[in-house]
Amino acid sequence: MKRFVIFFLTVFFSFSIFAQDLTITKINFDGLKKTRDSYIQSKVSKFIGLPLTDENMHDLETAVQLEGLFDDIHISTEQIGDTDAEINISVKEKITFIPLPFAMASSSGYMAGAVVMDTNAFGRKDNFMIGGFFSNSSMTGMASFSKPAKPNGVPGFSVFVSGGKSHPELVDIEEETILKYKSLGFSASFSIFEKLGENFTISNGYSYRYLSTESVEEYPSFPEEKLHIGSVSLGLGYSRSDWNGVFMSTNSASISAEAGLTNSEDDEYRHPLGASFAIGEQHPVFTPRLRIYQKISGYYGKKNHISAYMSQSAASVNILPGSFVTERIIGGNAGLEIAVAKFSWAMLSIYGDYQLVYTKKNTLLEDDDEYEFMHGPNGGVRFYLSKIAFPALSMGLAYNVTKNYWQFAAAMGVSF
Repeated sequence: MKRFVIFFLTVFFSFSIFAQDLTITKINFDGLKKTRDSYIQSKVSKFIGLPLTDENMHDLETAVQLEGLFDDIHISTEQIGDTDAEINISVKEKITFIPLPFAMASSSGYMAGAVVMDTNAFGRKDNFMIGGFFSNSSMTGMASFSKPAKPNGVPGFSVFVSGGKSHPELVDIEEETILKYKSLGFSASFSIFEKLGENFTISNGYSYRYLSTESVEEYPSFPEEKLHIGSVSLGLGYSRSDWNGVFMSTNSASISAEAGLTNSEDDEYRHPLGASFAIGEQHPVFTPRLRIYQKISGYYGKKNHISAYMSQSAASVNILPGSFVTERIIGGNAGLEIAVAKFSWAMLSIYGDYQLVYTKKNTLLEDDDEYEFMHGPNGGVRFYLSKIAFPALSMGLAYNVTKNYWQFAAAMGVSF
């Protein structure tokens, strides 16, 4: 009996020591070549001092995946004291410095060009890009640089400049040409943004745009102007993500407003205004390879120059013509995406959704408040390359049930 009691107490106390909670006291990264250890440590420092649980380990993996800098990520744990544990993370970095040609085609035309970009400049996820493109209606050069906000309260910022010439051919929702004109322009913008807690971001932007317009023979009444347009914007965004081993699912919401000042000779267009919103959700269903997604967004503008009108993307749809622009639009989509094949270098997915849109019909008449509701299905395929941080190939087809026409789009490389 005495020997049984001794055995029972030994097993009990051994189990108690094993079962006690361990605390994360150190996180090590192996495999970093370009990314600075100090940068990635700043992104995971919030896990130091937390208990070593399955939930916290999952959140840690999501945080590392969310940076978009690494391909293979392997995480292991090691007990280094009675109550302490360290986490060892082995990574392979993605290619971030890329001279990249790109091309895309759609029902409304084509676009091609090249950029040189680095999505991890200086090893701190600073982002720079310089390049240019041409299409069936424009030729543009551009450059940008952005720096992410730091978790210690230091804000991030972005700078963007572009210039070029174009001869837009705009259409209505019936795909009939309603306007052609020529333009020469230059724009520059600066934005500053700050993180509020883990999931919220507030931004403040300033921009300047010079625009010289010229009428064409078919539309001689289009005003020829040399416009200087300045604007200020304020935005608030929310984003929360979760990694399930296949997809990065993100719930997000944003709202922004912009006010401008121009030197237009028409007093009606001296003070352009605009406001936009977007709400999106993605999450897996039944299996990690299948996810549901939905998004609703819209834009409301007033007294803007037609060159600042929004395309269908402002309403998260692609069942409208690519050359259709408007000052007021709202829409959304809901559908499923499934990963049908996963390789070491890429993943192939198929997606399908249904889209709804409500938009102002006559984009040229400010006082015309006639709107139209349209709907239709959309679907296609996407390639996600594991060695780089963005989809490299996509093809999609959409059908506008209301207007009885198809819209096709394909892109390779980077799309804008």
